[in-house]
Parts: sequence; C-alpha cells; structure tokens
Amino acid sequence: MATRTPVELGQKPVEVPIACTLEPGALPDRLADWRAVLDRASTRTDLPDGSLRLELADDVDLAGLAELVAAEQACCSFFAFAITIDTRGVALEVSAPDGAAEIVASLFGAAT
Repeated sequence: MATRTPVELGQKPVEVPIACTLEPGALPDRLADWRAVLDRASTRTDLPDGSLRLELADDVDLAGLAELVAAEQACCSFFAFAITIDTRGVALEVSAPDGAAEIVASLFGAAT
C-alpha cells in the first residue's frame, strides 16, 4: 500500500515577485512549446479584469496545454492561468500583476 503524506495548503503571498526561475538553457525549448500552442490562437482579447484571453483551436491538445501552463506557473509564479471550455470554445486566459503587462504581451501576444 502506498504511503500517504498529508499536504498543507495555504494561500499564495499577495505580492509575488515578477521574476522567472527557469534555467536559461531551458528557455528556447519553453518558447518553442509556447509558440506551438500560440500558433493555434485565433483571437486575443483583453478582458475587463486585465487578463488576456486567447481563443484556441478546438483540437488543441488540452493535456499538453495543462502541462505547459503548470510548468510556466512553476517558474513564473506571477502569472495566473485559466483554461476555459465553454460555448465560445477553448481558451487560455492569462493574467499578471500590472508591472508585468509587457511580459504578457511579449510572450502571449497583444489583443487583436
């Protein structure tokens, strides 16, 4: 039988530093992974809360997208992501603190 270890959940700090902890050598592969997903975006829309919504092709690899989002959040904890599936289709919503707006635009593209 597997050993179970309790996990204590807590709140994230209110102010997360705008910093990336990804190893520099891993950056080209990570950017290539994002390009493969972002090439599937049909629209980019600014939302009222300051998030960017990227509508993706219906056949996007959702498991791969979730893995990529988790990996990105692990090294750039200032990002917040939401994968949505609703009557509008499949989308990725990205938000970040005010000081990171340029980073969001440079990585995910500007609203169209």
